[in-house]
Amino acid sequence: MIVLSMAACADLDELLINPNGVDPSQADAVSLYNSVQLGFRNVAYSGAVYNFTTGLSRMEAETGGFTYVASHAPTEFSGLWSAAYAGLFPDIDAYIAIAEPLGLDAEVASCKIMKAYSLMMMVDLFDDIPLSQAGMGGADTPNTTPTADTGEEVYAAANTLLDEAIAALASGEGFASAAFDNFYGGDAGDWSSVASTLKLRSVIATKLAGGTGAEVNALVDGGDLIVENGQNFEWTFGTNRVNPNNRHPFYNDSYENNDGAYMSNWYMWLLAESKGFTDPRTRYYFFRQETDLESIYTDQDGANAFDCILTAVPDPEFIPPHYEAISPDMPYCLGSYSQSYFGRDHLNGSGIPPDGAIRTVYGLYPAGGKFDNTLDNGDIQNAGTDGALGAGIAPIWQASWTHFQLAEAVLTMGANGDARQLLEDAIVLSQERVKSFEDKVDGNRILATTPTIITVADTYVADSLWTEYVDFVLAEYDAAGSDDDRMAIVAREYLIALWGNGIEGYNLYRRTCLPANLQPSIDPAAGNPFIRSALYPATHVNLNQNITQKENITTPVFWDTNDASCNY
Repeated sequence: MIVLSMAACADLDELLINPNGVDPSQADAVSLYNSVQLGFRNVAYSGAVYNFTTGLSRMEAETGGFTYVASHAPTEFSGLWSAAYAGLFPDIDAYIAIAEPLGLDAEVASCKIMKAYSLMMMVDLFDDIPLSQAGMGGADTPNTTPTADTGEEVYAAANTLLDEAIAALASGEGFASAAFDNFYGGDAGDWSSVASTLKLRSVIATKLAGGTGAEVNALVDGGDLIVENGQNFEWTFGTNRVNPNNRHPFYNDSYENNDGAYMSNWYMWLLAESKGFTDPRTRYYFFRQETDLESIYTDQDGANAFDCILTAVPDPEFIPPHYEAISPDMPYCLGSYSQSYFGRDHLNGSGIPPDGAIRTVYGLYPAGGKFDNTLDNGDIQNAGTDGALGAGIAPIWQASWTHFQLAEAVLTMGANGDARQLLEDAIVLSQERVKSFEDKVDGNRILATTPTIITVADTYVADSLWTEYVDFVLAEYDAAGSDDDRMAIVAREYLIALWGNGIEGYNLYRRTCLPANLQPSIDPAAGNPFIRSALYPATHVNLNQNITQKENITTPVFWDTNDASCNY
C-alpha cells in the first residue's frame, strides 16, 4: 500500500504541471520583451497611480470622500504592487537573462530603463520599497518576505541601471530582434535620450535632498535629452474596441456607456478662465456634453442634477469663505459658469446625482476622444463611436516637461540657462503636441451647412490665439518681481502641460509647494492632513512579516524635505 501510495503521489505531481502554463525556461526573447513593454505600460500608466496623483494635485476631481483619509485606503495599490513585483520586474529579470547571451544589448538597455523609471515612480509614491531582496530565491524557493530598501538606495540603484543602459546604447545599434517596440521602433538613440532625461528627472526630483545644479549642467552639456516632440516617451493606444480593447483608458471611461470620471473644477477653471481668456488647449483637453448649463439651473428638475454641499444649486455669486481666503477668484461648484465646464470640487465626496449627461469628460488630447467645437457637443455615451476612437497616448515624458524642469533648475538650483526662454520653449512644445492630435479626427467632416458650410477643421483654435497665450505668460514672467514669483508661473504652466500624467504633477507640488492657490477641500472642517506618501498596499503589509504599515499619511518620501509652511 505504501509503494502504491508513493507511486500515486508521483503521478499526481506530474498532473499538477499545467501543460498550458509558461515558465521562464519556456520563454522566448521576442514574446517576453513584448510582455515587458505591456507590463511597463500597466505600471507606468496605472489607473490607480493616475487617480491618486491627479486627485492630490487637483488635476482631476478627488471624490472618494471629504477627507484624504476617507478618499484613499491601502487596498487601492494592491493591483499596482502585483503588476510590478509579480509581473514587470520578474519579466525584466528573466528577459535580461535570456537576451544578454544573445547579444540583444539595445533591448536589454531599454528594459533597464523601464525598470529604473518604475522603481523611481514607486519610491515617489511609497518611499522605502523592496529591491535588493525582491525576487531572490528564484521560482523554486521565492523570497516572499523581502525587506525594504530606503527610497534613496532605490533611486541610486535606478540611476545605476540608467548608466548601464546609456553605456550599452553608445554604439548606436538598435534592436536586433523582432520584438515590437511601441515607444521608438527599436531606435537606440531615442532610448538613450530617455535614460539621460530620467537621470535629469532624478536630479531635479532630489534637489531638496542633494541634487545639484552642477549635475543638471553636466546632463545638459551631454546633449542627449528629450527636447523635441519627436522624442517623446509615450505609449500609443489603438482604436480596437474588443479582442483586445487597446484604446486609451480615458476613452473607455467616457465614450462607452458609463458616466465617466468627474473632471476637476479647479483645473478646468485654471485653463478656461483664470487668465481672463481661454487657454487654446482647453477644447482639446476637455469635451463638454452640455454647453448651456445656465438654462438647466432655472429648471428645478434640472437643478437636481447639480451638487454642492453648501448650496442647492451652483451660484456664481457665492464663494465659501474658506475658498475666498485663498483666492477671491476661486471657482465654486463649477469649473466655469459662463462656459459650462462642469466637474466636481476638491474632496466633494457626496452622493452622485443624475448628472452623467452634463459632465465634462476627457477630450481629444491625450484620450483620443472628441474635439470640443461647440457645434458638435452632446451625449458621448455611444458605444465607442466618437472622436478619435481612443487612439490616444500615455504621456510618460514629453519634451515640454524637460524644458519646464530645466527652467525650474535655473530658478531654484543655480543651473545654467535662460529660464524665460526655457519657459517659452516648453509652452510652445506643449501646444504643438496638443495641436498634432487634430490629425486623429476627420477635419473635413461637415458640422453645419447654414448659413455656410462649417467643417471640424473650421472650428480649430486660430493660430493667433496660441501665440497670444505665449505672449501673455511671458509678459507675466517679465513683470514678476522675484525668482520665487517666476517659479510660480513656471510651475503653473508645467501643471497645465502635464494633462494626462499625474505623478509628475504630484512630485512638482511636493518639492516646490506650487502651484499656489490650489482649491481647498470643499468641506472646511479642520483635521485633513495632506498625503505626502501613499500607504503600502494591504497585500504587501498583510503577507510580508518584514513590512509594517506607515504610522500616518503625512510621512514624506526621502526627497520631500519641505516643512509645514507648504499650503498642502
